This record gives sequence, C-alpha cells and structure tokens, in this order.
Amino acid sequence: MSEALLQATDVSKVYTLWRRPSDRLVAPGLKSIAQAFNWLPSIGMWATRRAATLARPFPALQPMTLSIRRGESLGIIGRNGSGKSTLLQILAGTLTPTTGRVERNGRLAALLELGSGFNLEFTGRENVYLQAGIYGIPAAEMDAHFAEVTAFAEIGEFIDQPVKTYSSGMLVRLAFAVQVILRPDVLIVDEALAVGDVFFQAKCAAYFRERLAAGMSLIFVSHDLVSVKALCREAIVLHRGVVRFRGDSKEAASVYHAVHAAEARQALPSRPSTSSPTPPRRNWTTTDEVGTREVEFTACDVTDDTGQSRRHFGEGEVIRVQLTVSARDPVPVLHAAFQIVDRHNRALYGISTLHQEAEGIALAAGAETVLEIEIPGRLGAGEYLVDVALGWGDRGDGAFTHHAHRLGGIVSISVGRVTPRATFLGPANLEGKLNWISR
Repeated sequence: MSEALLQATDVSKVYTLWRRPSDRLVAPGLKSIAQAFNWLPSIGMWATRRAATLARPFPALQPMTLSIRRGESLGIIGRNGSGKSTLLQILAGTLTPTTGRVERNGRLAALLELGSGFNLEFTGRENVYLQAGIYGIPAAEMDAHFAEVTAFAEIGEFIDQPVKTYSSGMLVRLAFAVQVILRPDVLIVDEALAVGDVFFQAKCAAYFRERLAAGMSLIFVSHDLVSVKALCREAIVLHRGVVRFRGDSKEAASVYHAVHAAEARQALPSRPSTSSPTPPRRNWTTTDEVGTREVEFTACDVTDDTGQSRRHFGEGEVIRVQLTVSARDPVPVLHAAFQIVDRHNRALYGISTLHQEAEGIALAAGAETVLEIEIPGRLGAGEYLVDVALGWGDRGDGAFTHHAHRLGGIVSISVGRVTPRATFLGPANLEGKLNWISR
C-alpha cells in the first residue's frame, strides 16, 4: 500500500491578468521595440516599463508538493477561488503547471466539470464508447460491460438520445457510470456529485468505499464538509492558492472554519473588548474548535431525564446536554445549533434556533446563560458525538453566517441495546409502522 500513484512536486500556476483585452496585442509590440532599441537604453527601458504596466501576474496556486498512495483518500476543501480546481486540473494533466512536475502511475480518471470529455451531439451510448476508447478499452470489452454502465447510470431509454438533451443530473450519472467500468487507480472528483440526487450520491459513496478497500485512490473536492469527513481520511485546506493544512479530515474542517473566521475578523472594524475574558471552566478535551469568541461555551454536562450525569444510555432514554454560555462582549442577537454525528463522522441530525424560527437572545458583556439540548430517546445502539455552535446571521439554510464559537465532538455518548433482540435497524428509531391492509 506504499506505492505512490500520483506525485506532484513544487507545482504552481501563475496567470497573467491584462488591464484591458487590447493590451494583449500591445505588449508584444512594446517588447519588440525594447529588443530593437536595445542599443538606445532610454527607449528600450521605456518600452520595457510600459509593457510591465499592461499586465500583472496572478499566482492562482503557490508551489506545493503532495503525493497520494494506493488506497488513500484525500479531500481538498477551500472557498471559491482558493485554487482547488486549478490544482485538480494540474493533477489530471489538463492544465500545464507554471513550475514543477506531476508523475502519474496507473490509470487516472477525472470528473472535473459537468459534461467534460463528452461530445454533446453524440448519444449517451456513443459517448460511453468514446470514453472507453480514450482510455484504451476495446469496443468488444465495452460491449460486455455496457449493461453495467446503463444500470449504474439509471437513465433508461435516454442512453440513445443526444447528451445535449440531458439534465445535469443525468449527465453526471452517465459520466460517473463510465468510471465504474474504467476501474481507475486514481479517481479525481471535483464537485460533480453535487448535482446528483440523494439516492445517486449514496450509490456513489458506496462505490467509493468499495473501490478504496480494493486499493483505488481518491481525490475528492467538495464544499460539503460532512461528505469530505465521511469519505476521506485526510484533507487539504487551500486558501488563496496556499496549502494551510494537511492532515486528518475532521481537523481540516476545523482549520477551514478557523481560517475564514480569522479573515472575517480582519474585515470587521476593530473595537476593544468591554470585559475581561471569562475564566475557562472547560470539562472537555476536543481540539475541534473555531470562532471569534465574543461569546463562548465554558462548561458542559450530559444528564438523563432526571438530571443524573451520565454518558451511557439505553435505547429509548432521553439525553440532555447542558452548556454554560458566557459573553465576553455584548451580543444583541445570539443563535445556537447542535449536530449529532456517528463514529464515521456522518451527520445524523442537526438543528439550530434558526430552524426553529426562534428569536435570538441578547447577552450583555460578562453575562452568562445555559443552553439545554434535548435529544429524544430515538438513537439506536452505537457511539455518537455532539457538535455545538453559537453564532448569528442566517445563511438561508438554517446555518449561521458568523460563528462565534463552534465545538466539534464536545461530548461523546454511547447508547446500548436494552433488549436482547433489536427492535429496529439503523441509527435512529423513526417509529415507523408496517400494516397489512385487506382489499
């Protein structure tokens, strides 16, 4: 498992940004003048300086080195414009780096842009054979696997219609289905699955896990941090073309939040704190922590429905998490949120006071309050972590635009089975029912 399938050494990309489109034509002429009048320094220097004012370099990706070995999964996260797509295009070989080199071993496949590599005038069937031919798969071999492609893509009779008539979801399903047959050694995916429905995304996630176990390597770019943490063991945080972190994917998600929280603080007008920091009374060990800390969590306790402190519960028991919240500065409108994740970092449930359409509370500097989270007794047997957050602003989906304090995995909870025989399957009891109805 130590074989490096992809090795990028000191790769970077610098683009030239022109002041005006016409300057692309003017600059070569000025350079020619500088060369022609090199015997007359005053004219040569003027032409050189003038050419330099027409454009400026833009480093989209700073020099970086990375490798991915067989069976590894690497997530890449960062905001739009951070250099993610530039890096992936360089790794895939569709973009030439300004500096450095990329070495590839084995078959590499990439889903970089919706419909990339497809001829929109061809039918889905024709595009499948076109992609197979590009990767050196004979038509006879493709014939044997074509039914597998159509079954995975689930586009039915549209397989014989021109691709230009496909919806975005159909297009990505077909593109991904081709990769199933190619069995690449390295698969690069750039946000392509974001347009798929929840059923197709679940199918793709199962495929990733199956192929990773078989030795495939995955490079996965997504703004969905939950998916990155679930699918990738490691992750890179890119910010303004610079690698700010590489390591455990859960820690990378925290670094991602921290980097942008720091940038948000710099954009705000500076103001002195109106109170001294609250003395810490922490009783947790997590380092998954970000926020500007105008208001923060200072203590946490987990109890049952009677107020007894516990960390181990049985199926059906109510779980209460009580958190002390302290304000360093006055906060006019404060909202709270929590999320439950399983041991694979998959989010099972989350809610915020914005989801509840509750009014945010106001806290004066130095004030303290208690936030209570009630988790009904519907969790199945297993180990769970609780994430909590304080903030303000509504992103539109129930999440905050500003995180004052976010703690991932502040507390772990175990739920055990209370009867010898399971009463339901899955992480949560939705109390569904099966009924026979006579006709």
